Amino acid sequence: MTTARLTFLALALALLAAPAVAQQSGPPILRIDFSLYPYLNPVDNDTDFTTTINASLPGRFSYFGYVNMSGVVTSGNAVFRRSEQNLRYSVADKLPLDLSIQGVFAHGDGNDFYQLGISWRVHDTPGWTEFFDRINLIYLMNFQLKRFSVEDSSAWQMEHFFLMKFPNVSERLYLSGFLDHTFDQELPVALPKSPIVAELQLGVRLWDHFYAISEYRVNQRRVGSEYNFAAGIEYKFRW
Repeated sequence: MTTARLTFLALALALLAAPAVAQQSGPPILRIDFSLYPYLNPVDNDTDFTTTINASLPGRFSYFGYVNMSGVVTSGNAVFRRSEQNLRYSVADKLPLDLSIQGVFAHGDGNDFYQLGISWRVHDTPGWTEFFDRINLIYLMNFQLKRFSVEDSSAWQMEHFFLMKFPNVSERLYLSGFLDHTFDQELPVALPKSPIVAELQLGVRLWDHFYAISEYRVNQRRVGSEYNFAAGIEYKFRW
């Protein structure tokens, strides 16, 4: 799948929410972030451009997706790296659980696959909500339990995501991150048995919708270049 088609797919799915947005007031239900990373060290061919989309859709559905590219601002030779497209369905109003289907598209042959799983909104769990609200923390766990892949369908994933704000320090500041942990996948001997891909992002709003961002990245699938630091700017669009 080409980069243009992936980008079009992400935007098309997210914009399904647009008619509902036009008729509602309150918190935004369409969020698109554009991130540029002109500074990468020491891995200078790492991702330097990311588009991330979140959308609340009608009928208990929600969408999350991203497209990662390299060489956009660092070399001018854009290369598609990876994209995830997630469609989730909330099973009940009072249960913090979502059913999910995920499509993963990666650079190279035979790297694309689909996963079925369940997402647990830990911060929405009855009895815990007050605690998470008090510390201004959103925390999700995703269990990708069944993989459909040409090369290896035995693997499964556990994914973590968090977003924390610091209103007592500054309304402009946030800390977010994710950690993806893969199990039971057939991998080359040089790789860890259960590799981790993780990212920790610190952001501060400069003005309007523009943020300065810095990221510490860990990718245990990249032997010899597992760790990297990135810095740049992000534009957060809210509708």
